[in-house]
Amino acid sequence: MLSLKHPKRRKIERLPNHVRDVLTASCLFCPYGADVKVGDLAYAFDEKTNLGRQQRDRLVEVTGVKSFRSTGRLITIDLKITRESDLMRIAEDSEVPLETLYEHRSGNATYIDERPPVVVYFKPRKEDDTVAAKSREQERQEAGGKPRPTYIRKGRKY
Repeated sequence: MLSLKHPKRRKIERLPNHVRDVLTASCLFCPYGADVKVGDLAYAFDEKTNLGRQQRDRLVEVTGVKSFRSTGRLITIDLKITRESDLMRIAEDSEVPLETLYEHRSGNATYIDERPPVVVYFKPRKEDDTVAAKSREQERQEAGGKPRPTYIRKGRKY
C-alpha cells in the first residue's frame, strides 16, 4: 500500500518577533514568550523592504533565554535588576520604545499570565552570511574550490 504522507523535514523556525537590523542585533524582547531554548538555531528577521538592498533574515544560534519582569518602575531579567544601558539595547534591537518595556507587567490588559515575557539573546551562526558571501561560496563550489579567473580585455581604448 502506498502512503502519501511524507516525513516532515526539520524546519528551522523564526524568532517570534522582528528585530531592527539583523546585521547588528544581539537580543530580542518577546512579550508573549518564545518556544526556543539555548543552542537552538532560528532565523532572526527584520521588516525592511527589499528596495533597501539589505539582508532581511539571518541564521542565529540562541545563547540565552531569560525571564523578563517589570513592576512599572523597575525591570528585572532573570531576577537581577537591569541597568538602563541594557534596557536601551534591548529596546533598540527589538524596535520597541523603552516605555513599552516598563508598561508590560502583570495586571495590564496586554499581559498574558500563561505566556510570560522573555528576552532571547543570540549570536550569528556564521559571521559573514550575507547574500554576496553565499554567492561567492556557490561559485567556488562550482569551480571545484578554485577561484574563477578574471579576464581582462586588452586592446585599444576608444
